[in-house]
Amino acid sequence: MPIREPRFNQEKLTMSPPSMKPWKMSPPSMSPLHMTPPNMLLPNFSPPQFKLPTLSASIYFPPQTLFEEDLECPPSIARFSLDDPTVCVIGAYAEDTKGDPVNPQNALGEKGRIYLARVMDLEAEVRGDAAFPPDPPRKKIIPNMIIADDIETPGGILDLCWSASDPDLLIATTTTSQILILQVTVGNRPRSSQIDILSSHHISDPGNLVVCVAFSPAKNDIIAAGLSDGSVSVFSLPDELEEDDQIQVIRNFRPHGEHPILTLCFSNDGKELYVGDNKAKVSCWKIGKAGTKKPELQWFDDSTFKDGDCVTKLIAWPTERSPKNTIPRRRPLLLVGGLDGNLRITDLTEKQVIPPPLTQEKSIFDQTENEPDGGIWDLALLPPIPRKSQLEKVDVGAFTPEDHPEIPTDPDENGVLVSCMEAGARVFVQREEFMEVFIRDPEKTKDKDEEELDNEKGVEKDWFNRERPFEWYNVAQFKEHKGKCYAGTAVAFVDWDPIFKESGEQRKRRGWRLMTTSFEDRKVHIWQVFAD
Repeated sequence: MPIREPRFNQEKLTMSPPSMKPWKMSPPSMSPLHMTPPNMLLPNFSPPQFKLPTLSASIYFPPQTLFEEDLECPPSIARFSLDDPTVCVIGAYAEDTKGDPVNPQNALGEKGRIYLARVMDLEAEVRGDAAFPPDPPRKKIIPNMIIADDIETPGGILDLCWSASDPDLLIATTTTSQILILQVTVGNRPRSSQIDILSSHHISDPGNLVVCVAFSPAKNDIIAAGLSDGSVSVFSLPDELEEDDQIQVIRNFRPHGEHPILTLCFSNDGKELYVGDNKAKVSCWKIGKAGTKKPELQWFDDSTFKDGDCVTKLIAWPTERSPKNTIPRRRPLLLVGGLDGNLRITDLTEKQVIPPPLTQEKSIFDQTENEPDGGIWDLALLPPIPRKSQLEKVDVGAFTPEDHPEIPTDPDENGVLVSCMEAGARVFVQREEFMEVFIRDPEKTKDKDEEELDNEKGVEKDWFNRERPFEWYNVAQFKEHKGKCYAGTAVAFVDWDPIFKESGEQRKRRGWRLMTTSFEDRKVHIWQVFAD
């Protein structure tokens, strides 16, 4: 049988002039008239030259920016409010800085800036498929960011953290070794919101930087701070927030010697503190909820992460912001990000194993990236999203479980936003390991809701075939940054589906609205990915 050439190898059609006498008389044996059609090519329909809404995203189909904002100063950290998903605070270095978050000591003496941004929802219309103009327009939510206020700070901003007990309060650390207590006032109109510095405090020598801070999830205003001399300070907010230098340190200890502490985080109950430094060491300390207990070492690990340049970010997962029905159904993990570009997952349930075993090591790079640059600098939790069956009860826009206590959140949709410096940003999610297909009998499940079906899967307790195996997967990459991406933050989001309809009505879909920063070109990008 002869081999057929592929269609794209065949000879192309050529253009010839149309016949100028298309009509001609026919013999009586034929029909009176014959039409000779012109021999010409059909018009070349090319795709439209504008950005369609992001329908889905993956490492093969990267999402696009839905909104970007130019700032006067290079942004180093960004955090959405824990209470109001329309409020975001962005910390920055000086306009003509000589430093960066990796080397903050180079920016000593330079002023910094904090921006208060409001991210609002605008409803617009798009076409479900631009190739078919008769298709009617459909609704779509478009983000719009407004810089409502900004303030100058004594130094560049190293870290920001919202209070777990007061939604209007946050603290920031600067390159001048100060801790700033700030208050956000949200107005009725976006531009009427403002941010103010209530007071500034020193907890160490001026040359000793406060690199990172973390609020306890126990809502008792206990704060832990990691310093550049290798020490960790535990303190509480002062009674007089508007008076300077009123912070009293409760405990001060040195977990790893003299190596700078780059990251720390509390356990979900606030009783333990995890610490990481720039020499790839991680440790766990029992400090008690009030922070007054003498720190007691639980475990120390200086071998698991030895290939990494340093440990840059820790998240004890699930966190207090994770779906409540996730926590009893998952093994507690410690997510560890490093400058070598690896996300390492440690199992915290193996109490008899010291240090806890490493269960997975996932690189931010794929096999197609030759000599990649970048590494993990920041991890941000992807907040809970509503169950798919509950979407019709939820309005489109940003979603917070506290505003919808009657809407159950999905325990199987969990993940983190990873800021990867030169490599842009990544989205990692936790999914059941793809091993086998499990199909339920539809007759037995038709009268059951999602929560009942989840309960039938059982609660994970041990390794003896009584739990579902889970893995962390790199599912989406964002590469539009021209500068280094040092920080990202996320809120849950519900949007109209611009393609599919059900009974003539647009369906809804759920996902996350993501904000990432770009240092050198001083930009903030807003993009989104969807879970379905």
